[in-house]
Amino acid sequence: MSGVALGMSVAGCATGDDAASETETPSGAAPGGTEATPEGTDAGRENELPTATAQERPLVHIPAHQAGMRMVGMTEVGPYMVAMSYTLLHDFWVLAGQEKSYVRINDGQGLHLMATVWDPEYNQRIPLGSPPVEVRDAASGDSVAEKSLWPMLSQQMGPHFGDNVAFPEEGEYTVQLSFDPVSARQLGEYRGRFTDSVDAEFDLLFRTDITNNIRERFVDEAGQAGALEPMETNMKPNGSLPEATALPGDHGGIVEGGAAKFVVQVLRKAPAGIDSSGPYLAVSARTPYNQYPLPFMGLRATVSSAGEEVREPLKAAIHPELGYHYGAPFPAIAMGDEVTLEVGAPPQIARHRGYQTAFLEFDDMTLTLGEQ
Repeated sequence: MSGVALGMSVAGCATGDDAASETETPSGAAPGGTEATPEGTDAGRENELPTATAQERPLVHIPAHQAGMRMVGMTEVGPYMVAMSYTLLHDFWVLAGQEKSYVRINDGQGLHLMATVWDPEYNQRIPLGSPPVEVRDAASGDSVAEKSLWPMLSQQMGPHFGDNVAFPEEGEYTVQLSFDPVSARQLGEYRGRFTDSVDAEFDLLFRTDITNNIRERFVDEAGQAGALEPMETNMKPNGSLPEATALPGDHGGIVEGGAAKFVVQVLRKAPAGIDSSGPYLAVSARTPYNQYPLPFMGLRATVSSAGEEVREPLKAAIHPELGYHYGAPFPAIAMGDEVTLEVGAPPQIARHRGYQTAFLEFDDMTLTLGEQ
């Protein structure tokens, strides 16, 4: 099914090795066709913000410029809505375990392709690893590019999938995306919903006069603490998680680490999809300011209750009301208990500017449930 063309322009564009073994990593985590350079090399330094050194900038900061975007189309496939869009070629940073690498913009003509996937019933963005994409010449059917899109995080696009794609010449192309089943646990009304592989196809016109009209503006507050606003459209959710007060269960509190926020909730009964009738600890790891989920992280919790300690890995899960989170059942949890969170592996997600130094290093975080 081809997406309907939408000709519009929108502004924007640790520690603990045992916990690391529980990391939910995206499949196909080494897309081809990009040039990654280890952080700290000259290639990585040449693009620092002129307004502040890397040491002076807050971990989450406003980037130097804001790029425009053009929508290619939107289509419904299986349980998903999928939107394809593009912007100018972008540099970004990728993560492999603890190692961060810089992906430069290569010479040539191309686009930064972006795909956004969500559940239209509950308006939740859905994590799907690294979906393969093939770009074909529409007339001949010849393949001109094949790679896997990185799971990415940007201040305006939120969580999405993207990469730079080179085009040999102007013309009409077909873009096909393939999505594997969701690897995160599917809970509540999501149980068993995202278990099939699906494809989405879009028609894309590549012309330099169109890409040359994609606007960029420089941001006066570049380098300051903060984030650009999420992109506003009427076609898809902006990717932000619900506020803590809107989440189900009892609110245990919020702790911060590595520039991320961890919202802790206790459900008195584990949701459908968990083989337990006891309480469920849910931790919503998110960015500051825009409240975007931080996926593919290794996370573990220790609950101290009635003089006993229970330590469990928190597994990635999706739930219609909790959204993307990390959780596990425990024998007993009550307000007043102490919870310690350990990050074994940082979120394995590529970052656009403004997030490149954040969500990398975490100390253990402890809170007493219900005291915040």
